[in-house]
Amino acid sequence: MKKLGMIKTILMMGCALALLLTAVPQPVMAANSQMNLTVGTTNDAKAGDTVTVRLVGSNNPGLSTFAAKLAYDNSDLEYVKTTWANTISSDSGNIELVSPVTENNQQALNISAILNKTYSANETIATVTFRAKKAYTTMPVTLTVREVTDASYNPVTVTTVVDVAAGQTQSQSQSQSQSQSTSESQSESQDDSEFIDDTEDSYDDTEDPQESQSNNGKKQTTSSTKNTSGNKNGKQTDATPKTGAVDLRMVFGAAVIVFLLVAAGCIRFLNKKKE
Repeated sequence: MKKLGMIKTILMMGCALALLLTAVPQPVMAANSQMNLTVGTTNDAKAGDTVTVRLVGSNNPGLSTFAAKLAYDNSDLEYVKTTWANTISSDSGNIELVSPVTENNQQALNISAILNKTYSANETIATVTFRAKKAYTTMPVTLTVREVTDASYNPVTVTTVVDVAAGQTQSQSQSQSQSQSTSESQSESQDDSEFIDDTEDSYDDTEDPQESQSNNGKKQTTSSTKNTSGNKNGKQTDATPKTGAVDLRMVFGAAVIVFLLVAAGCIRFLNKKKE
């Protein structure tokens, strides 16, 4: 009888503990908001050109903070300035920061903004201007998103893609088209020059039979090469990790259920033994 009474007491204490745990409020993690960030670049540049990187936001859930790192090759590019969207720069309560840093022996810009009001515009958030030190085909830059938060300061998951034309103004588009046309024209002129040189060499070989015989077996080839612009650049980072939490109520609830089942089995066993 004493054993049976002790088990009943333990069973009642377990039920009370289960009720107490379920009554305590547990923190619930809200689902992360999501947005898209498209990186527009200036490709096919020559030495002395003014080139830009545009950070274009879309599907904006409403932001409180924005922070990213733009790494670049300072042997190819010289940083000039950063221009923020008018929606951001016109609010005197906002704080915009651009800090040149060196990380892993590479030059980079920390680009960040702390916003006075929730920023919900879908537009070019910031335009970073460089001067090309030498000619290149694909702009040598890489963007990494460091931290973006919504109106409640919860992390925002950012999907980053690269699109050369993103955020490009009409004048920038015309300038890049002219640069590409000039590059192709120079390439074609060089090809024509090579073709003329090869033709003259062939004519000289025909005039001099001895030289022609000595050069017998050599092949003359003409080659033409054209520069093509690439639409991909760098790595896409999506950088904001997702976080979650385990509901403690489920863990303790499962433990209490197991405890109750064991206690019930003990009671049944003792009743059968008593009979």
